Formats: sequence, structure tokens, C-alpha cells
Amino acid sequence: MAAASEEVPGLAEVLAPDGWPNASSASVGAGDPGRYNCLFGRDSLITALAVLPARPDVAAATLRALARLQGTREDVTWDEEPGKIVHEVRPGISVARQGYLGLEVPDGELRYYGSADSTPLFLHVLATTRDAALADELEPAWRAAGDWLLGALERGGGLLRWHRRAPGGLVQQGWRDTVDPVGSPSQGSGILHEDGTPPKPPVADADTQAAALAGVRGLARLSGAAEHAAAADALAARIGERFDAETMALAADDRRVRGAGSQLGWLLWAGAPVSGAAERLSEPDVLTGFGLRTLSDRHPQFDAFSYHRGSIWPFDSWLGWGGLRAAGFHEEAERVRTGVLAALDELGQAPELYAVDAAGELQPAPRANRVQAWTVGARWALEHGWDGRNPQP
Repeated sequence: MAAASEEVPGLAEVLAPDGWPNASSASVGAGDPGRYNCLFGRDSLITALAVLPARPDVAAATLRALARLQGTREDVTWDEEPGKIVHEVRPGISVARQGYLGLEVPDGELRYYGSADSTPLFLHVLATTRDAALADELEPAWRAAGDWLLGALERGGGLLRWHRRAPGGLVQQGWRDTVDPVGSPSQGSGILHEDGTPPKPPVADADTQAAALAGVRGLARLSGAAEHAAAADALAARIGERFDAETMALAADDRRVRGAGSQLGWLLWAGAPVSGAAERLSEPDVLTGFGLRTLSDRHPQFDAFSYHRGSIWPFDSWLGWGGLRAAGFHEEAERVRTGVLAALDELGQAPELYAVDAAGELQPAPRANRVQAWTVGARWALEHGWDGRNPQP
């Protein structure tokens, strides 16, 4: 563990005045969309986790900010539910942003809760801080988050599923989220069946199950309750039974969404016992010289320059590195680590994502933000050997 005073290069560029990370910087120049210069539940939490050994103050600020915004009511328009951690907050939204996410945004602030994994990640990050005073301070928030997570697992038949129940908003709500996985604005966002059709909800994607497992284990550490530890063990076993190395998600009626990709790294990172996950993640259609593809280049929907269906995200590869290392695949893990760091050195700044083309060459992704917070965090974590994992209680 690094000293708490250690500086993290690039972090200041994304930190808000209150000390939590925006998901991206504002635009840093021509060609940089700078789309996510605001608080995001998932992104801000993963960034805080990645830099936790050096900057525990960032985790504390992020957890406090999200606790203040925690859901208190049922509202299907904004996907708010009691105990749920917010997905995205945009204060001072202008009239020009009306219709953002296909929703009629009230003047003043967008506060949207359409994320399946922000709530379990909140629990994981808080438990991983090992800060008893902070856990005591935020006990009402983590207990409410735990109730939401356990309730969502029960509603999902033992898995954490997403299902948008109103017009607009994000129709897919794992980290590969999208307002439309098929339409032209998607640019390859979200997940699809091999035939190009979207999975029918409610959907349990593999990445979200990994976050759920980390979250229930975090809840068990925070509460010390045997029932929470048992719930985590039961969820791990359920994931191992229902998922295999070629399954990206389970759609309605548990129809499999086929496709190997970086989600296997999430499952390994969380300690889910999915047979053959490490071996499959290590094959060359997923493991490149510059990190882990989000989707195998053998898949019919593969596109190296897509947003979620073949591109490489440094933070996503960071989790996969931790998962491969935990599985004992040290040589493959080191390939991920050195590959991502080499890509970031070559591309410069902290890009949201990038591509590896058919020749194995690194290419920038034109749509990517140039300074993404969880890329800043992933770089520091990879350089310092920190995987963000939390031992079982």
C-alpha cells in the first residue's frame, strides 16, 4: 500500500472542489468531447477505488457525496428506488440539454439513477477503505444500499438484473450502458445477441453480477452478519452455475447472450467460480498486446472501434488484470498490465477507450474522451500493483 500522501498524476484534472472525481475532465481541446464532467456513481466509485491506497480522501469524499444523493422513493422515470446509488448528476443543466437520455430534464439538475452496479460498488468501496469511522458515519446509507441490493437479487431470481420500465433513459444499465444498442447513435454501445438483436429484459449481465458479488461481500464486512456472508457465498455459487466462459449475459427466460470478452475479468476479479474463465480470457481474440477487448474479435458483432463491442478500456483491463492475477495467471496478467501502460504512454493523456486493429496495432478511438477519471486511476493502480479487490469476510 502506498503512502496516503502520494500524488496521483492527472487526478487533480478530474477532481471536483469537494474532492470527488468527475467521470471525465471538461474538454481539453479540439476533438475532445469531455462528455462526463460530472459526478457518476459507477465511474466515480471505480476511480476512487483505483487510487484508494494513495488518496483515501477521494474515496471518503465520493462515498459522502453519493450517500447524500441516495434514492429515497420509487420513481420509474428517473429509475430512483429507496437505497439506490445515483448513476449521474448534472447540476445547472441548461435548456439546451432538454431531452438528455431521451428524458425531459427539469431545469436546474439532472439526477438519474439508471445504474445496476453503482449500489454494490458503493458497498465494496466503503468496505475496502477499512475506515471504521467512515463506516459508522455512513451506516444509514450502507444499510439502505444493502437492503436495495438484497431486495434486487431476490426480485431477479437470485441475480442482479436491469430492466428499464419507462420511456427514455438507459435501456441497458450495466457499465456497458446505452439508450439504444441498435440505433445509429449507439456507435456500438451496449450488448447484443450474435444475430444483432438486443437481449430481452430483465437482463443479468456478467459484469453486474461481479459487482453484485463484490457488493454483498462488502456488506458482510460492514455488518459482520453471518447471513450476509452466506448470501455472498450463495451468489458466488449461483453465478458459477449459471454463467460460463462464453456467456456475456442472461436475458429474459435465461436465454444466453453469447460472447467472450472482458466481462470474464470482472468475474475473476470478484472471485466468481466460472469454469474456464481465466483460460478463455487469455486467448488472443480477447487478450491483445494492449489490454483486454470488451468483445472477442471472433464475435459477429465485433468492432474494434465500437464503444463496448470490441474496444479496450483501461479501467476494464485493470479489473481483468486483477482477476487474472487472483486466478494465478500471472504471465497473462502481466501482459495486460504492461500492454495497457504501453498504450497510455503511446496515446498520451488518459483516454476513455482505444482500439487494436486487425493487424494488432494500437489506434485511438475518435469518440473517446481524452481525460477519463477511471483511466487516470487505472494507470496509477497498474503502476503500483493495486487490484482493488477485497478479501472475503
